[in-house]
Amino acid sequence: MSSDSSVLVIRFSDVEDFAAPAPKLLGAVWNWFLYGALVVQFYVYSYNFSRDSKHIKLLVHSIFFLETVQTILSGADLYYWFAAGFGNKGHLFMPFASSFDVPLMGSVVSISVQLFFVYRISVLSGKRSRWLCVIICVLSAIGGLGAFASGIYPYVVGGFVDSLSIVVFEMAWVAANTFSDLLITFAMLYHLRRILTNDGGFSRHILVSIVRLTIETNLVTTSVSIVSLLMIAVFPGTNWYMCPTYVLGKLYSNTLLVSLNNRISIRNAYGSRVNGKVFDCQVVSVACSTRSEATKDITTQVAEGPEIEQPVAETEVEEGKGPGTAHIV
Repeated sequence: MSSDSSVLVIRFSDVEDFAAPAPKLLGAVWNWFLYGALVVQFYVYSYNFSRDSKHIKLLVHSIFFLETVQTILSGADLYYWFAAGFGNKGHLFMPFASSFDVPLMGSVVSISVQLFFVYRISVLSGKRSRWLCVIICVLSAIGGLGAFASGIYPYVVGGFVDSLSIVVFEMAWVAANTFSDLLITFAMLYHLRRILTNDGGFSRHILVSIVRLTIETNLVTTSVSIVSLLMIAVFPGTNWYMCPTYVLGKLYSNTLLVSLNNRISIRNAYGSRVNGKVFDCQVVSVACSTRSEATKDITTQVAEGPEIEQPVAETEVEEGKGPGTAHIV
């Protein structure tokens, strides 16, 4: 009996709110919900873009694998906290696998997606924004280090505990991600708007769609990062910040796949050809051969990528006139 009562003793009784179960439960539920959305996005991508370049497919499949493992581990966390540890408050102070599957795995996903957008910015700017790209990479690295430190710290001290060190690590992790996302959003918006002002005609509608999607997807991750920062600042000594940070990795992975899959809606809305070339959400094509010199400088520097598969009627097929080649940006 005495051993049972000792198990129920809270190890950090002075910071009881730091073991609140609600943020962990809500974060895990939203994490699973976003994994369902990710599965749909992954299926759509695999079905429609099997001819994407190898490095793009490697990125997508690697992130999907990591997110699958992370979702399984989050289920194990809930089992440890609320099933195996039912009635045992001491379990709520122990990280189990959460310090690995949330900050560590989530930071790997976020850095990968941010570097993907850095590559885009480099292509769109004609490598004239290399210093901005370097700054974003540095911020991503700082965020990754903060995430790794905040993930390892609970294992070092033996559980979740409110301390200055963990607050510093979490602030570095979330703040660096926030600034990286803001810089990516504004850089993408600036360069796409620059192309938009020098371009016209049919492709203008497509560029408007690119700008809109860029704002929507990147501001989602930025907003959740800001919410995490506010929760750390407004609710010190609690673990409410865990709820939004639980889903950050899934938001980044969904952002990547939504961005890639949006090529389908652009193709369906505007057709697969612009001046004889494929031109869509991920593409700044050399189709704009009649555009201004500023636009051509950017469009001729894109890296080679996949062809977007589009059925062509037999009556339209002529020798040497197949579908245009899309260039991933």
